[in-house]
This record gives sequence, C-alpha cells and structure tokens, in this order.
Amino acid sequence: MALAANALAVLLSMATWRTLLSDLGPGVPGRTATRIYFTSYLGKYVPGAVWGVLAQLRMGGAAGVPAPVVLAVFLLNLIVAVLTGLAVGPLAAPWTLGAEAWWLVLPGAVTLAWAVRPGLLHHLAAFAARLARRSAPATRASDRGMRRALASATASWAVSGLHLWALAVMLGAPPLTALPVCVGGFALATAAASLVVVLPDGWGAREGLLLLSLTAVLPWQEATAVAVASRLVCTLSEVLVGGAALLLTLPRRPAPSPASTPA
Repeated sequence: MALAANALAVLLSMATWRTLLSDLGPGVPGRTATRIYFTSYLGKYVPGAVWGVLAQLRMGGAAGVPAPVVLAVFLLNLIVAVLTGLAVGPLAAPWTLGAEAWWLVLPGAVTLAWAVRPGLLHHLAAFAARLARRSAPATRASDRGMRRALASATASWAVSGLHLWALAVMLGAPPLTALPVCVGGFALATAAASLVVVLPDGWGAREGLLLLSLTAVLPWQEATAVAVASRLVCTLSEVLVGGAALLLTLPRRPAPSPASTPA
C-alpha cells in the first residue's frame, strides 16, 4: 500500500506540471510532456537545484516550447507545490505543537487566498525571479489553470502522506490519530526540505522534520524506523514510476520504407 500510495502521488504531481504547461505554452504531445517531466523529476537526486530546470529547458526547446514558458512553468510548479505542502502541513500541528501551532494556519489561509485570486501567484513568481536575479515570467496562467494546479498538488500531498501512515500503523501507531499527523507531517517536512537545495531531494532535512511529527504517535525508535522506511519507499516508487514512464515514452523508430527493404 505504501508503495502504491506514493506512486499515485508522483503521477498527481506530474498532472500539476502538465496542467501548467498546457495552460501556458504551446500544445505538447502527451508522450513528450511525460518524458520531459520525468527526466527533470529524476534529476532532483543530483545535488543542486539547476539540473531539473536545465533538462526542461533543453527538452522543452526541442519540443517547441519557448524558454520563457519553460521557466515560468518550472517556477509556478515549484511555488504551487511548496505552498500547498505548507497548507496541508498544519493537519499535524495539534498533535505535534499543541496550542502554539496556531501560526501554521497562516500558510493555509494564504493558499486559500491564492485559490480565490490565482493572479496573486504571478506576483510571487515575479518576486522569486527577482531574488534569483532573473527576469520575471512574461507569460501568465489562467485562473482556471492555476486552480486546477492547486487542486492536483493538494491531492498529491494528501495521497503521498498515506504511505507514511501505512508504515506508522504497521509499527503500532494509533490509526485515527496517526492519519492527520502523517499526512500533514509528510507534506510540511517535504515542502520545507525541498527548499534546502544543497541536499539532493532534501536528504536528512526531511527525515529530521518527520521525526518531530512521528514522535507524537510513536516512540523515538519506531519513529526513526518509519522515517528511514519512508525515504526508501519514496525513492523506490519514484524511480520505478519515472523509469517506467521514460521506457514507455522512448522515441519510436521509424518503420523502414519499402524501397529500403531487401528483396
């Protein structure tokens, strides 16, 4: 169950990216879009934050997507993923931080505001581009496209947290209490760790944050085992889904013409 839950979450994250791509750029065939996404997605295991966007720029350009559109999709997808992860995170707050967790409601309120007024996300993207000393995205996604991206990203976090819940229950966590702790804790830990760009896929940072949530429903030893098992399950499911997608979208060889077929 844990492996299947995270595999479904990976597919939902691709749906978020494809929603933004189809809304912002020219039409790209499904096979090509899938190949671009998963080549970039698996690049997150390489240290540094540039490999994914470089892969998208190169492959997107070959597919006829202008570089400004590729950069805009990459930046908006990252913002949507982090914001929705921080919005789902407070589900774990009452069990991990108690009454002092009220401030964690703020990311959820901000995300809700952006769902009502999606155009505000473009201002955030422009601000992030200035921080990176890049020009602001010249293209804008439609309100409908942004809302669909926010919805699929939120669904991805909710589904991905189920793998952590299955592992925690297997080691003795109470199922009802562990569900919000695991779903919220995984979203918050992963979204926050994704900002630590010097670590491939937030290795170490995510596990440390996960422990803070898991100790609300498990002893330290079991919580550590669940955090480590979560990393293994996520890595395996991501590599399996990404590898299968790349194999299924290999460029097709042209059929030999009758003139070139030997008699």
